[in-house]
Amino acid sequence: MNLDLYRLSVFVAVVDRNGYSAAARRLNLSQSTVSHHVSELERACGTELLRYHERAVHLTPAGREVYLSAIAMLTEQNRLQDSLEDLRQGRQGRVRLGVSMAFEQRWFFDEVIAPFSRSHGETLLAVRFGHSAREAQAVLDRELDLAYVIRWHLPAEARFEPLQEVQLTFLAARTHRLADQESVTGDEIAEAGLITAPLTGDEENFYRAALHEFGMTRVRSVLEVGGMQTRFLAAAAGLGVIATFLPTRPGPVDADLVALAAVGPLIRVQVGLVRRSDDPPETGTEDLAGWLRRIAAR
Repeated sequence: MNLDLYRLSVFVAVVDRNGYSAAARRLNLSQSTVSHHVSELERACGTELLRYHERAVHLTPAGREVYLSAIAMLTEQNRLQDSLEDLRQGRQGRVRLGVSMAFEQRWFFDEVIAPFSRSHGETLLAVRFGHSAREAQAVLDRELDLAYVIRWHLPAEARFEPLQEVQLTFLAARTHRLADQESVTGDEIAEAGLITAPLTGDEENFYRAALHEFGMTRVRSVLEVGGMQTRFLAAAAGLGVIATFLPTRPGPVDADLVALAAVGPLIRVQVGLVRRSDDPPETGTEDLAGWLRRIAAR
């Protein structure tokens, strides 16, 4: 099977724009040219990929497989173009770092990302936040070069290098009724209600298991919202309690949390790096891994 990347890009445009004419306008081509490229792609695949029904484009089962593969192939093409341009500009390249969504916080940028970028200006960082298991798998799938994640439900084949511990901390507004109590039980936090990320799959399993260590056998979510900073704001507004990960040694970055008070004891979890063991050393990735090790040791 000989798949032309340009024809794949035309096919993706037809699907994304839900029609040949819209794709033609987007690509600055004639509609007949777009139709020709899709037809040739179907001929190369030996099967029908699209059906036009009720004024809309519908993917066949084969078309869906081709579409998903095309997205991956075109993404890799764009990444290669970016990497080559970085090298032409004299930069060492681009390091793709996946980070547990638990660290989508100011202290992580202040203590890790910003200092690294200032001292390694020749290396560009591409940082994304997500579930630890997903980011670790992305390293194995070569979507990422390195992952900084929580050790929980990681793929069995992932090579995990432990670096440090962080603590799962319960936070509430200083005006919250729990903030005035000398000790808080898991049942009291459950009763007050938790502000959580939308919980699915492994993340929910981890979250509930961690809370179980605190003695919380039930979890009542009063608000589900994406993004760590938005959960901080929701807690500061008195909407409930949040559970978040913070460094085990408080630092000046805690000033961001002045509107919040810690309630209840702390639960420690292990954090570290995931990388592929079969890749040759790459300067930018090695520099970032070494930086994370030094930050953890400090």
